Amino acid sequence: MATRSKEKKTVSANLKRKQPSAVQALRDDVMSLKRDRILYEAGELFYQRGYLQSTVNELAERLGATKPFVYYHFQSKADLLIEICQRGTSDALAATEKALSMGGSPTQRFEALMREFTRVALKNHQFVAIYFREEFNLPQAATERINAMRKTINARLRSLLAEGVASGDFEIGDPGMSALVIAGMSSYAFAWYRDKGRLDLEHVTEHIVQMALKLVRKPGQAPEPSSAQTATDA
Repeated sequence: MATRSKEKKTVSANLKRKQPSAVQALRDDVMSLKRDRILYEAGELFYQRGYLQSTVNELAERLGATKPFVYYHFQSKADLLIEICQRGTSDALAATEKALSMGGSPTQRFEALMREFTRVALKNHQFVAIYFREEFNLPQAATERINAMRKTINARLRSLLAEGVASGDFEIGDPGMSALVIAGMSSYAFAWYRDKGRLDLEHVTEHIVQMALKLVRKPGQAPEPSSAQTATDA
């Protein structure tokens, strides 16, 4: 009996050690907020001045902090650039996967994909712009990771378009080329979209979504209930 009791205490102690404490979870949240704040300011700085022209000193001044504070969270200016470029693409991939997991017809999933993808692209438009401007300043390993994510997004969209063609929902010539063109509608919005422009993010998003739907639907095809409306009704 004593042996069993000892074993139970050992198992319980091991489980407690494996579970993160509330204090550690709070520290992790604070750390994440600090990193996001640094990335936001670095994104503003790189977007306005360019990566090569920007310095960590300038970033620290914008943050009202010190260089050691920045270096505590990011080892170098290059690490900041890598994280900014990866963040925009990883968020877009996550939005794509989220939309495709919603279910529904090819048209409804396509609409959901375009809406989620476009929102992320517009919210991260400065990060996206930095990636396209500074791609050649990225280490090869980072470029390969980002390209792999971009290829995955394109493959998901291409597969959905091909499915829609097979089901008769879509009428397009080449799903591969169409995927590149359609994704570009949102991805390259960084070149003209501004946070304080004439139309807000939701208006711009909806306009791009409706344009994309017109590109793939058969002529004369009646619009289906939107993915957003279907989710609300459910």
